[in-house]
Amino acid sequence: MPAERERANKAAAERAAAVNTEGVDIDSLSIAGPEGGQLALRLYRGRADSTSGAPLALYAHGGGFVTGNLDTDHAQCVELARAAGCLIVSVDYRLAPENPCPAALQDLDAALRHVIDNSAELDADPSRIAVMGRDAGAALVAGLAQHMFDNEGPQILMQILHQPMLDCDATPSRREFQRTPGLNGPAVSRAWGHYLGPDSVGGQHVPAHRANLEGLPPTFISCSEIDPCRDEAIAYANRLLHAFVHTELHVIAATFNGFDAVVPDWVVSQENLALHAMSLRRVFAM
Repeated sequence: MPAERERANKAAAERAAAVNTEGVDIDSLSIAGPEGGQLALRLYRGRADSTSGAPLALYAHGGGFVTGNLDTDHAQCVELARAAGCLIVSVDYRLAPENPCPAALQDLDAALRHVIDNSAELDADPSRIAVMGRDAGAALVAGLAQHMFDNEGPQILMQILHQPMLDCDATPSRREFQRTPGLNGPAVSRAWGHYLGPDSVGGQHVPAHRANLEGLPPTFISCSEIDPCRDEAIAYANRLLHAFVHTELHVIAATFNGFDAVVPDWVVSQENLALHAMSLRRVFAM
């Protein structure tokens, strides 16, 4: 695991260093996290948004629960801040297996509550909040949305789930895509095992296992055609629709999980990011 993380972090740092950040102000912030630790955040603010009280989107990076950091989805966060004109708050949540669930979810909860409590200092609008994540990060923000609804927490106006890992149980697409680039079926199963741990009651930490989806925020889901997580994304979108949740689903043809991180300049990657940004602007009424 350490070697895998080192390789992933090195590649992410190289990609992040090459990102054009023109038009975006980027700041780092360290806050008190759960269990007495420190939690690192990275804030992206599009300079085009000159009004006070910018809407904000909490972002959870990808990495299959076990890898990833603030550099992993740096390019996506920069582009979202620039195109959506909002404040993106990326969270360096704790990773499994050293920190199994609910550690990462607790970190996201702490980050969201911090930015709301300090919204005046951050020049953010606490009434306009969205959450977004990619692969494992999407599982975490989906869990966060459920947690906030159950506990009457801050209202989330939208959740954007990109290539989400939502179900620990095997699906037809997970069984089909055993050797796909980016992410394959066995890797997804291992990731869930690391995250849930041997002693966890998995159902309460797996978004797709929730029995009733009514009352969850409007949802945008995008997934890839060649993706072991494809079928669970489609199934979750269908269940949300039947639970009367406004839901938009995009299955991106001829792409694999993580395509937009690997080839961010590809036209399909740019179109996908534009859809996410447009959804944020729409829900924030910008």
